[in-house]
Amino acid sequence: MAFDFDRFNTINGVLGTELFSLLPGVSTASGLKAAAAATASARRANAQKSSNTNNIEGEARLAEQRAKNYRRISAGLDRAVRSVTRAHEKLLEIKGILSDLRKQIVLAQSDTIDDTQRRKHAQAFDQLLGKLNSKVSSGGTIGNLIGSSIRDIFTPAGETYKTKPDSPVSETVSGIYSGSDYYITDDDGNAFFADLYGSVLNQFPFDNTVDGELMSSSDTVDYDPDTGAISITHAGESDPFITGTLQRKGLGVVHSYLYGKFTDPALLDQALTDLDAASGKLRFNVAVIEGELTKVTAQRDFNKKLILDHDALASKVRARASAETMTQALVDQRQQLLFNRTLQNTLSFDASGTLLSLGISNLFDLSV
Repeated sequence: MAFDFDRFNTINGVLGTELFSLLPGVSTASGLKAAAAATASARRANAQKSSNTNNIEGEARLAEQRAKNYRRISAGLDRAVRSVTRAHEKLLEIKGILSDLRKQIVLAQSDTIDDTQRRKHAQAFDQLLGKLNSKVSSGGTIGNLIGSSIRDIFTPAGETYKTKPDSPVSETVSGIYSGSDYYITDDDGNAFFADLYGSVLNQFPFDNTVDGELMSSSDTVDYDPDTGAISITHAGESDPFITGTLQRKGLGVVHSYLYGKFTDPALLDQALTDLDAASGKLRFNVAVIEGELTKVTAQRDFNKKLILDHDALASKVRARASAETMTQALVDQRQQLLFNRTLQNTLSFDASGTLLSLGISNLFDLSV
């Protein structure tokens, strides 16, 4: 049944006056007018609330968009956390290797063993140093913050991430080289690297078709750790096969042939000094990476919270809009039922097609 309730309430003509004069009493007329007024008022309120519901929907979409924006930077933050975590784990492994390296030096200093046994400790030392540098070169498949797979690169690439969507500003975790490598630059400016275990000296860039210089315990090594000046001469030869300057990188520990294969007490003391200095450098590196890990993890967790908060806000706003829409429908239905009952009670006084019934029919469309 469709009604123009506002038109009903504004009737002031003769028809309206006559209609209400025909009603059985003032209370009946007042009841019908009051029901129509209440229904019209409810519908106007519902129209206003529908507009408010549209505004609420806009709030929900805005919250969803913000959650989407923060999701866009989630991958970068997750990647940064994985890279820094990987670097931290590797540094802790290197810490254990340094402890094992020191143990080999201390064992070689014992007065109860001979040079043959000391050379075995030197060999174990070189194996451990190779293991350390191998871990550093493979410090991360996502982003290596402590080394590089390319031998002559001693500045690891950093890890970049954003903390705000669409911001031109990025945060960077700077890499910190934590290997213990070195190279020799000869008098002609050529660079030579020892292999991982200090057995062969190869010119860089490496050429697999060219044999490097094999290092032997019988070689004569003249090395000044203060200036880096070095010359190495094979046994039985008078001239060194290489003369130049040795430059250390990272933790500063070198292979055992530069410590006299652990058979020289003074060089063993130097090895121990280098090892202790390396431990100090590593502690610093660990502290730096731990600080970066705390920072980037906190930022990742904060970003996740923002996503959850905006998603929750969108759901809450939509739930509120749904509740208001349902409430509006129930109020409208209730007012409609109340008016219908009042109208039917009124029409029951005259069903003969007289002025009352005809006049009300003109005011309302009674079709269903």
